[in-house]
Order: sequence, then structure tokens, then C-alpha cells
Amino acid sequence: MRIVADVSEAASILIHTPGAVIAYPTETFYGLGTRISDPQGIERIIRIKGRDAAKGMIVLVDGIEGARSIAMMDDRQKALLNRFWPGPLSAVLAARPHVHPMLSPQGKVAVRVSPHPLARRLTQIAGPLTSTSANLSGQAPARTPGEIAAWNPDIDAILDGGKTAGGKPSTLIDLTLWPPKCLREGAVPFKTIIEALTDR
Repeated sequence: MRIVADVSEAASILIHTPGAVIAYPTETFYGLGTRISDPQGIERIIRIKGRDAAKGMIVLVDGIEGARSIAMMDDRQKALLNRFWPGPLSAVLAARPHVHPMLSPQGKVAVRVSPHPLARRLTQIAGPLTSTSANLSGQAPARTPGEIAAWNPDIDAILDGGKTAGGKPSTLIDLTLWPPKCLREGAVPFKTIIEALTDR
């Protein structure tokens, strides 16, 4: 495991190393990422985390079109997400058939556009990435490269973005229902999302 400061170097590891997994900063905590087209990497993250594969993982994308490449989205869903992306809002949408089943339980995938510049740039270069907090399941998520190094997981690299902000995780909503359903209250108050449905 090495620590890198260059987002292009981190992206290159993901693109050119089958099964590669890296840790990278987001707007809240560090995440563990692999390309969603890399089944070896997805399975490796699940081994590292010790998490139940059926829970699925959020996928980071670079924008609305990136989300549309892996999920079905109508104009109503698009309009709502345009209000909150980039931002700490994750949305469950109907997955396209090519999405790995571990990322799309029940045919649905959770997607987000991170406002963190390094995470956003990473998805622009490497494509959609898994986003699950950098920690063993049940442990506190990491906010610094040092915390990840102390845990010493079996990953290829840490993209050093300094200390992340922490706080609440992203709000998770189910957009396959209308009005949307709150699955996890987080950094964006669900009340604000509901108000946005009529504030147009």
C-alpha cells in the first residue's frame, strides 16, 4: 500500500491493475474504491470490509450522464438530482443490466456525485467507482490517510486528500418510488428534498 498525492496516479492504478482497490477522500470520510467494471475489485472490497455483500455499495459518478450510464432515469428524477448534485445525496435508481449484481441488489443501484474535488476528478478519469467507507464493518470510518494506514487493509494505494470533514454520511433516498422514500437521513435533510419537489 502506497500513499499518492496525484489523482491521475491513483486513477492509473485503478485502470491498469486488475482487482485494484484504493482509498480516496470524499466530502465526509475516506472511501474504498474500485472500478464498477472490475468484478475482482468489487469482491476484494467485500473481503476487506467483511461486509454483507447483499447490502450493496454506493457508486460514485462524475455527473448526471455518468449516472445514466449505469441507471435508468426519467426527467423528474433528473430534475431533482440536478438540484442536489454534486453533494452528499445518494439516490437509488433502477440499475442497467450490465451493473454487477453485488452493486445492484433487487435490480437497483445507489449513485452519487461527490462534491469533493479529488473524488470527482477520480470518477472523471477512471469512470464510476464503488464508494463504501474505509473501515471494517462496525468500526468508525477513516478521516485521514494515517487512520487507514493504521488499519492496514489490503489495498493498493491511498489518495491523500488530507483530513476529511466527517460529519453525517450522505442522505440515501429511493428514487424508484414517487414521492421519494428516505432510506437514511444524512447530511441533506430529507425535508429539504421533499420541499424541492414542489419548489420548481
